[in-house]
Amino acid sequence: MNESIFSRLFRYKQTEKMSPKENYLTEMLAWMIDSLSQFGQDYVLFLNSKCKEKLNFDANCTFTVSAETQFRVTKGIIDMVIETDCGYGFICEHKVDSSLRENQIKDYSECDKEINKDLTFKTVLLTKSKDQHEQNPDIQIIWHDVYEFFSDPIRKESYNADEKIIIEQFLKYLTEVGMGMKEAINPNGVTHYSAAMNIEPLLSSIFYDIYRDFQKSDIEEQCPGLHDFLRESKFLLNTPGKESGRIGIKFSETWHPGLFAGVQLNNKDNSLQNFDSPQLVVIIDCMQGEKNNFQEKLWYKSIDKDKQSKEETESGFRIQTTSDNPWRVLILHKPLTTVLSQCNEDYYEQMENIKKEIIDGINWILNYYKLSCEDA
Repeated sequence: MNESIFSRLFRYKQTEKMSPKENYLTEMLAWMIDSLSQFGQDYVLFLNSKCKEKLNFDANCTFTVSAETQFRVTKGIIDMVIETDCGYGFICEHKVDSSLRENQIKDYSECDKEINKDLTFKTVLLTKSKDQHEQNPDIQIIWHDVYEFFSDPIRKESYNADEKIIIEQFLKYLTEVGMGMKEAINPNGVTHYSAAMNIEPLLSSIFYDIYRDFQKSDIEEQCPGLHDFLRESKFLLNTPGKESGRIGIKFSETWHPGLFAGVQLNNKDNSLQNFDSPQLVVIIDCMQGEKNNFQEKLWYKSIDKDKQSKEETESGFRIQTTSDNPWRVLILHKPLTTVLSQCNEDYYEQMENIKKEIIDGINWILNYYKLSCEDA
């Protein structure tokens, strides 16, 4: 291990134009190939198993593997190049949310002699989804394929304790960013604190998939009036993240107002009610000093008035309008177990049901907003 994994990841920083997610995964993978000799061999054999024309690797013979990232050639910069001491190598292009440029795979394959004239190279396209598979590389795989290969319990047993920890963390990260485990959540386990903490990676995966669905569709069609309500000049769906004990999606960059929808796992955010189990929430926040202004809005006054006669929305969200938090305007919440119990124990059904509940909660608020605009 010549270099720390943390040093490799520190090279990449978030910018407006680029998420470092692709580079993080590439650097993690390259570091493990270089640092864990058996992992490197296993990864090469995995790639060969997916190759259209298999290479002559002997799985029973030990061979050395090395990986180099950001490999510069005349036609661009290759994400990762893998070389072995048995005559073969791989030119790897990795994608998460971005797409290939025209002829990118072909251009890289034509630069093979620049990399190592003594090796036969195969091209690899590793993406988030199969929808991104194009340009006809020798090997087409998705990150979930990598997850499945290395999460195999029999394969895991062949690694020592330290190696297992590293690989498990890599697999956990893949799940958290929506490319690992696609496993349904057991509703019966959600009410127990320890079990609820174990569902964090599954919820992260679910919300990444929901976020991707929102990106592909017109949010205004599902939540009419949302742009006007949020007053965003540039509307963005932020990638899901954990803060104050919650996992979900921010629907606005600014808080005029801000909108968050997701799952509150615990009571780290002390402005919320003391939830006794994880809750699906829709939260309206504002900039500090603006709370009184929002509470004077017609839509908020209508909600607060109706709350006296009905403490729940039509879809079963409980309504919370009082809070000592200077940023918190309104909270809708319902037990996550209730949401999960309305569908089968199936990952995609649970994802769709959570998305539907979020849309219902947002639209409930927007209906008050639209009525107040008409009244005004």
